[in-house]
Amino acid sequence: MPKSTKQHSAISSKMTHERFIHEIRDIAVVRLNDENLRKKVRIAKLVYGSGQRGLRGTCFYEAWDSGEQHELIEICAFGEQSLIQLAGTTLHELAHGIAGPKAGHGPDWKRAARLLGLVRAGAAGQEYSIGDFDYQVWEKISNLPWPSDGHPAFKQAKSGITRRQVTSNRPCQAGIGTRGGRSRGPGSGRLRLFLCVCETPVKVRVARDSFNAMCLECRTVFRHESEV
Repeated sequence: MPKSTKQHSAISSKMTHERFIHEIRDIAVVRLNDENLRKKVRIAKLVYGSGQRGLRGTCFYEAWDSGEQHELIEICAFGEQSLIQLAGTTLHELAHGIAGPKAGHGPDWKRAARLLGLVRAGAAGQEYSIGDFDYQVWEKISNLPWPSDGHPAFKQAKSGITRRQVTSNRPCQAGIGTRGGRSRGPGSGRLRLFLCVCETPVKVRVARDSFNAMCLECRTVFRHESEV
C-alpha cells in the first residue's frame, strides 16, 4: 500500500465526531484576516455532546474560564441529521461566538458566518446543502475523512430496537446569554426575498431562510437580498 494511502487510512480510522468539528473550525479560521477574530475562534471551547433533544448546537457566551473567559460551544448529537448539517451547525455556532450575544441572527451574525465560509446562513432549522458553503471551504470539508466512530442512535421504547430517531429540530437559540431570548427575532414570519442576477432580476419571496433553486434564464442560484 502506498505511503499516502496508509496515512489517509490512519487518519480516517481516527476521525471522531469531536475531531471532525475541530477540523471544520481549522478550515474556517484560516479565512479570518483579523488576528483578534482568529484568536477568539481558536480559543472557544468547542465540544461534541448530547445536547438537548431537538437542538443542533448552542453557544454559551463567556461560559468557559481558562484564565480568561470565552465561549463554550456545543454541537449536539441529539440534533444531528447529516454530516453536511454537522459542518453547517459548527460554522453557525462559531459565527455566534464572533458576533456576540447582542447580534442574534441579525446582519452582524450573518457577516460572521460568511467570513467563516457559510455564505447562506439561516436561523430557523436551516436545511443545509453544499450550496450554502463557500465552494473552497466545502472542497476542503469534502476532502476530510468522515467520522468513523459511529453515529447517534436512540432507543425506541416499544420495540426495544436501537435506531436513529427523527427529531423535530428547534431553531438555534442564538446563544445562552443573548439579549431577548428568541432566536428568530421580530418579523421572523415574513417572507424572505431572493433574487437572481438577470439584468432585470427575477424576485421570489419564500417563507424560509434558504431557497435552493436556479433561474433558468441566467443559470444562477437565487440569492438572498442581503447577498446581492
